[in-house]
Amino acid sequence: LLLVEFAEDDPEENSRRLAGLHDTMAELGFRWDDPARREGGVLDAPDQALQAKITEVRTQGLNIMMSMKSAGKPVSFVEDCAVHLEDLADFTDRLTALFARHGTTGTWYAHASVGLLHVRPVLNLREEADVRALRAIAEEAFDIVAEYKGSHSGEHGDGIVRSEFHEKMFGARMVRSFEQVKDRFDPDGVLNPGKIVRAPKMDDRSLFRYPPQYRHQPVETRLDWSGWPAGLHGAVEMCNNNGACRKLAGGAMCPSYRVTRNERDVTRGRANTLRLALTGQLGPDALTSDEMAETLKLCVSCKACKRECPMSVDMAAMKVEVAAARAKKHGLSLRDRLVAHLPRYAPLAARAPWLANARDRLPGVAALSQRVAGLAADRPLPAWSRRPFREEGGDAEADVILFADTFNRWFEPGHLRDAVTVMRAA
Repeated sequence: LLLVEFAEDDPEENSRRLAGLHDTMAELGFRWDDPARREGGVLDAPDQALQAKITEVRTQGLNIMMSMKSAGKPVSFVEDCAVHLEDLADFTDRLTALFARHGTTGTWYAHASVGLLHVRPVLNLREEADVRALRAIAEEAFDIVAEYKGSHSGEHGDGIVRSEFHEKMFGARMVRSFEQVKDRFDPDGVLNPGKIVRAPKMDDRSLFRYPPQYRHQPVETRLDWSGWPAGLHGAVEMCNNNGACRKLAGGAMCPSYRVTRNERDVTRGRANTLRLALTGQLGPDALTSDEMAETLKLCVSCKACKRECPMSVDMAAMKVEVAAARAKKHGLSLRDRLVAHLPRYAPLAARAPWLANARDRLPGVAALSQRVAGLAADRPLPAWSRRPFREEGGDAEADVILFADTFNRWFEPGHLRDAVTVMRAA
């Protein structure tokens, strides 16, 4: 899919260019099967709302690709290769063939107009065979780029994955100059070592997110994680550290991080902690530890991450798994039981609301409840209503069914009564 934009000041000139694009594509053999449409294989998008949607797809291109649930993921290491525009078609054909020889495919997106398509081969870097393919693809791809007199870093920085190949790209003399500049400004090598100069091997697995000793530890789950390879482990590993959860404006993710500004309290921080725990890197029983509970404590289970994270990381569901594992090992506290069984004992407590509300009225009772049941003494509990919502039944032919939740039924029944009044009036 090629997105072409004409943005001249004169709308008529844009229309002429669009018509010319139709003709060009038709000459190349790209035609619509529907004779009612103009020939040329071009879908016009003059509407600004549609343009905005197309732009959003382009903006989310990387995230769409990275949301693949397979064990292999698009890996960034040759994605910045740029060649002259007239060589781009041949270059992409040769890369596609290169990937096929190594048993994989690539994902493509970004700005073709400048001779640069961000291509990421799909590899599973937990497997030694794919690590070998990573190395071979990099060497061959950079050789192809050199043939076209292109650049292996057309847009972004090089980092560890490309710095090793600088001498092939720039020559030995230039790389020695890089080293001299680095040493002059950073003689002790403390600023971002291993980048640009004196880089380690790009396939050194000790530097990978998944080092050779990386192993999934067996874990019993309560929810269905079959949609991901490796189940819960695979779902947690969907977090690719893109940092969308660290945004401070727009959307709702992640509300606790927006308050604390602490990496531990952001979806990414929680996912990385879970990943390390599930692979044994935080020691035995890390999943059920107090530290893990503390890490997840401020997750309010709003599910904004599932909706707004490009990878749809569902931290609320993951928190359920941690809570279930912790409960199985340590059991439930009195506070947990009081909250969980509230719907069961609420009808009994509501018969004597004055007694149920005594906790916040009698001296010393709140402090006692904190020691015994873990209910904070400095925060009042919801007050039991003297007139709980007990209306039941109704018209069997009614168009609306009102489900009375526990809190509104026994604590704030006015909301339910107002809802009934409105619905009956309608």
